[in-house]
Amino acid sequence: MLMSTTPPISHATPPEIHVHTFRAMGSQITIWLELDDGHRAYALLAEAETLFTQNEAILTRFDDRSELMQLNAQPEKWVPVSLTLWNAIEKALKMSAFTKGAFDPTILAALQAAGYTETFEQGMSNTLEATETPSDFSWKNVCLNPQQHTVWLPTGCTLDLGGIGKGYTAQRVVDWLSNYGPCLVNAGGDITAGDPPSRDFGWYIGIAPPGLDTTKPDLLYLWLRNATLATSGIDYRVWKREGRQQHHIIDPHTKVPATTDLLSVSVLSATASVAEALATAALVLGREAAYDQLCSNGVAATLVHQNGDVILTPVMAQIAVSPKSTFL
Repeated sequence: MLMSTTPPISHATPPEIHVHTFRAMGSQITIWLELDDGHRAYALLAEAETLFTQNEAILTRFDDRSELMQLNAQPEKWVPVSLTLWNAIEKALKMSAFTKGAFDPTILAALQAAGYTETFEQGMSNTLEATETPSDFSWKNVCLNPQQHTVWLPTGCTLDLGGIGKGYTAQRVVDWLSNYGPCLVNAGGDITAGDPPSRDFGWYIGIAPPGLDTTKPDLLYLWLRNATLATSGIDYRVWKREGRQQHHIIDPHTKVPATTDLLSVSVLSATASVAEALATAALVLGREAAYDQLCSNGVAATLVHQNGDVILTPVMAQIAVSPKSTFL
C-alpha cells in the first residue's frame, strides 16, 4: 500500500512549496518544504537528502560495511555505537516491549532464511543457499548500556532496523526542516508531516488500496500535521522461494513470514518510529487481535483484510474524510 499526496482541486500546491525527490533506504523519498527563499530551500532539501544517505550508510543491513552490520558481526562484546544507531535500536526495543514482542528487530536471520538477502533494486533471487535455522532469540536478549552507549548481542542474534530506521530518519528531517517552514516527507509511502502549509489546515493525504494498481481510488483521506502515517503490508515486497510465496513481515514467534489475514495496516501516530512499529505489529497479530490492541491504546489506524474489507479504528473513523469501512 502506498500513500498518495494528491490534494483536492481547491487546495492546489502554492508556488512557495518546493519539492525534492531522490532514492534512499530502498525507497523513493519526496520532501516538500514551504519557504519563500527558493535558493535557501534548494540548499536545505539537499542537506535533507544527505542526512538520508548518511543514515542509510549507518543503518542498512544490505552492506556489510554499515555500522549496523559491524555490530551484528561482533557478538558477545559490548560494542560502542554512534548516536544514530543507538537511537534507532533504543526506539526499536521500546516498541518491542510495547507490542509485547509482535514487533521485534531481532529477525534479520529469519529474513535471510526466507530469501530476503538483497534489496529489490538489486533483484530478488528465487534460490537461496542453505542457511542455518534462525536462532531462537528475541528483543529481550539485546542488552544496552545507556551510560557508555554500547550494545551487546548474543551469538546468532542479529538486528534489522528496516522501517524503524527509515522512520527515525524521516522524523529527524522533519524536526530539522520545521525550523525553516512547513514540511512533509514521504519515505516510500510512509508520510511524516511537520506544520501544515500556510494556506491549509494540514497536508491532505490519501491512503491508497493495497497493490500496485494506481488507477484504484484511495480508501480515505485525512489532514496530516505534526504526525506520521505509516503503512506496513504484504502486498509489495513479495517473492517466491522453492515455489512458495514469501514476504518481509516476519512473525517473531515462528521466525517465518507471518500468516496473517491482513493485507496492509496504516497507523497514525505523533512519531514515526511508533507508527512504523505498530503497523508492522498489527500485521503480525492479524485482524481481531490487532484491532483490539490498537483500539485499547486509542490509535488511529486503517486495516485492510485479505477479503477486501477496510476496517477503521474509532479514532481513525473520526478524522477520516469519505471513509469506506466496516467495523468488527
